[in-house]
Amino acid sequence: MNNFIKKIFDENNLIIAIPAIIVILIIISFMIYGFSQPRSTTISEIENLLAKQTRLETTMVEEYNEGTYTKTEPFIKVNPYGIAPLSALLMFDTEETTNFKIVVKGKTTDADLEFITGETNKHTIPLYGLYEGSTTIELYEYSQVEALTGEMIYTTNVDIVIAEEDILRLPDATIDTTYEYFSDDFMMLSPATSNLPVAYDYNGDVRWYLNIGLGFGPEFLDNGHLMIGTDRIISDPYYTTGLYEMDLLGKIYKEYYIPGGFHHDLVELDNGNLLVLSSDFNGTVEDIVVEIDRTTGTVIKTWDIADYIPTTEGMTQMWTSADWFHNNSIDFDSVNNSIILSGRHQDAVISIGYDSGDLNWIIGDPTNWDTPNLVEDYFFTPTSPIFEWQYAQHSAKLLPDGNIFIFDNGNNKSKNSENYVSASSSYSRGVIYDINTDTMEIAQVYQYGKELGPDFYSPYISNVEYYTDSNYMIHSGGIAYSSDLGPLNIPAPLYNGEGTIYENSITVELLNDEIAYRLRVSGNYYRAARLTPYNSLTVFTLGAGEALGNQAVTKQYLEPIDKRYTFFDTLPIGYELNVVKQTDRLVVEGIFNRYEEIYLILESDTDKLLYNIPTSRSAYTAMCSSVFQGDERFLTFYVNEEGISGNYRVYLNIDGRQYDTYQVVEFK
Repeated sequence: MNNFIKKIFDENNLIIAIPAIIVILIIISFMIYGFSQPRSTTISEIENLLAKQTRLETTMVEEYNEGTYTKTEPFIKVNPYGIAPLSALLMFDTEETTNFKIVVKGKTTDADLEFITGETNKHTIPLYGLYEGSTTIELYEYSQVEALTGEMIYTTNVDIVIAEEDILRLPDATIDTTYEYFSDDFMMLSPATSNLPVAYDYNGDVRWYLNIGLGFGPEFLDNGHLMIGTDRIISDPYYTTGLYEMDLLGKIYKEYYIPGGFHHDLVELDNGNLLVLSSDFNGTVEDIVVEIDRTTGTVIKTWDIADYIPTTEGMTQMWTSADWFHNNSIDFDSVNNSIILSGRHQDAVISIGYDSGDLNWIIGDPTNWDTPNLVEDYFFTPTSPIFEWQYAQHSAKLLPDGNIFIFDNGNNKSKNSENYVSASSSYSRGVIYDINTDTMEIAQVYQYGKELGPDFYSPYISNVEYYTDSNYMIHSGGIAYSSDLGPLNIPAPLYNGEGTIYENSITVELLNDEIAYRLRVSGNYYRAARLTPYNSLTVFTLGAGEALGNQAVTKQYLEPIDKRYTFFDTLPIGYELNVVKQTDRLVVEGIFNRYEEIYLILESDTDKLLYNIPTSRSAYTAMCSSVFQGDERFLTFYVNEEGISGNYRVYLNIDGRQYDTYQVVEFK
């Protein structure tokens, strides 16, 4: 043995032995490293909300079919679709077709809600307006022919416990109105920050809410449903995949995919189609309008606002080259076959022809508009003795008499920086303009809010609604104060100074120039909408929701990239990478340093897909619905399933170094 060792360490043999030992050690190291690496796992799929609701309804119907439920012993399911906790579904069968009256008992007699069901023998009755705690439900025989209520045949208490995390996002309301004015209606508020969609009755009690943060909308449809933006973001700061058509149970009947996503607003046409605000993400945002076929969900017509007005004129303090127009509302003028749009970042409300491709007119301060003849041909001349232009406006509505009703946010109150007005001297208002398109003259015929000063000042969001010629709603939803600065002149989510921020929303309804309704809540709310929970259009139907339309094909990066494999090719600690497969897309989340060059690589046996993950955010001057994580380094990137099928390994390339996530994603 000693001789063997001496031979190895002989000077001549060392020249051969040392390299051999090194090679053996390297081989052993690679073997150990290889055995220590995690095996690739297939990313499990997470169902989206539409798929989840289909599963919940299937389970509920199976449970119902296993029993025998009658009018005296009905089936009740609280929050059947998982997102509307203060709702329930009551179901039973009868031998003959008949009607019933349901009564949801309120905290006061006036707060009771009543609904007469349709004539059927398969009864599926939605229960709206339940309270946290216990709510009494009463069921009565009803004669549709004689319009008479018979004896009460069933009563029960429905008990509901609201989750603690929901309570923190449902502010108490201070309300001043009467039942004689507001009746059984609710006021629905759509959140702009961290609160939840919520509806209050005339007493200020919460009678409905959603436990997910749906923000943009709602638009109430001719079929009694409401249309609202999805909870699924496709791009910062708030662009969503499309729209949900749902009822107050939270049941989604249709999900509309829109290739350029959805933001802010939509309007239903007489033929049922939808005009929707969208983007194309080709360097600019919030400057595209699309028409959606209601039956198929496909985009059948597109308008690019840059084809109608110059993008670098009429600029406000909020203007950016990407968000040059910031379209925040849409209405349709059926008399003139035109579309009315509101551009916050140009202080302009414009009308464009649906078919003609023409610009019809522009309402706004003509300062900073320089294209020859643009001001002369398309802007209006004020004629009324009391007149102010609108600034940074929202919610431009066409009234039956042809007038235009606008929420004038009033930011700066000038397009000339030398004349800017501070937030402490500002005010917001609802304003009605009478326009004459023959003479191109404009008169201010109504305003409310100026007299309230900065207490009613919202530098962003808000809306107006018209009920009759003497009955209006004006919602100032973006009121914000800083404890060190006072009233803010920017959206609350964009404020990063010191001091405590106080957010408020005030909703006012006026009848014959008198305040008939006033609601105040803490928090900023994008819009307010008055609704009647039970009405002639209230119809509930079972059945799986339907996905319509198409996603966009996620844009690939086509240039070559630096790719250096690392010896230890797993991602370093600190990125907190999370890769999730949803029903229709891949979601990649993580914490990345700003300006890192990051690429997502999906590789199959026959294909390789490359995507650039941007790590720098744009400078936002508007934040109508806040979805950001607390850590500004937290990024999310999406790859739509559209156009992809098969199994792909998932890699990340960070500053030229490629890392294996040891995960496989399956696209169907």
